[in-house]
Amino acid sequence: MPIKQVWNKQIAKQFNNMTFDEQAKLYREFKSQFDRLSKYNLSTANQYFKEYLEETIIIACNGDVVAQDFLTYIYKKGRTGLFEANLLTAYKWGIIASANGSKLSSGRLKFFFEPAFSIIAEHPKLDQVIETYHLTQDNIEDFFASALSEMITSVSDVNIKSMSKSPAIPLEYSDENLRELERVRDRVIDNMMDLL
Repeated sequence: MPIKQVWNKQIAKQFNNMTFDEQAKLYREFKSQFDRLSKYNLSTANQYFKEYLEETIIIACNGDVVAQDFLTYIYKKGRTGLFEANLLTAYKWGIIASANGSKLSSGRLKFFFEPAFSIIAEHPKLDQVIETYHLTQDNIEDFFASALSEMITSVSDVNIKSMSKSPAIPLEYSDENLRELERVRDRVIDNMMDLL
């Protein structure tokens, strides 16, 4: 099946060095292949999609940041006829990918990270961290998204081990579960700033 031509080991090696636009183009190419197949036969497309999703989860659980990042995209969008968008699962995979350096996941989770960025902007150690890590307007959000993600994965069930036990087709999520993830994000900010 030609879908895998969009995503291969060569692309995976280059992925972290791609610009945001290059990463986004890669995902649009992948999506367009499934969309073309869906127009022909939705049932077949969804069967292939489910198989590919299960394979992607295995690759993601083996540490592939491209797969982790792509799962963020898949779960944030959902799949017509297969499952609804699931922000909780998308955020979890995005946090894992962001912790592993994915700029694309950091960008996709902007709404999740934005409240934390507001708290960080007021933090008394902000100037010290900016100076220590030579942060600029171009890299500051990616830096803090990655640092927050690393901290969240270290103190919560947002990690590869727990995600490997989750079903490929997600269950419906509750707003309370999503709020709990947001509370974890806000609780780790001081510890993150102290470690930086």
